[in-house]
Parts: sequence; structure tokens; C-alpha cells
Amino acid sequence: SFADDVTLTAAMLDRLLHHCHVVQISGESYRLKDKKRVGIQPQIES
Repeated sequence: SFADDVTLTAAMLDRLLHHCHVVQISGESYRLKDKKRVGIQPQIES
């Protein structure tokens, strides 16, 4: 929650996501390709 207010958080997310478009991309991550090239392993959070 944002600022310990669940209602405010829900309202903010509703406004932000109301006109959004979800774009799904497949293939290798552009952000991680350089890290993989130099041997840095990204930490995966569960």
C-alpha cells in the first residue's frame, strides 16, 4: 500500500492503469544482455 492507505493505493493504480496497454515481448532481455556478456549473473527475486 502507498502511505499505509489501501484505498489511496487502489485509486492511484486504477488511474495509472486505466489507459495502459500491455505489451508482451519475447526473446532475450535488452537490459540483461550486456550483463550476461560480461559474466554478471542477475539476482532473481522470488
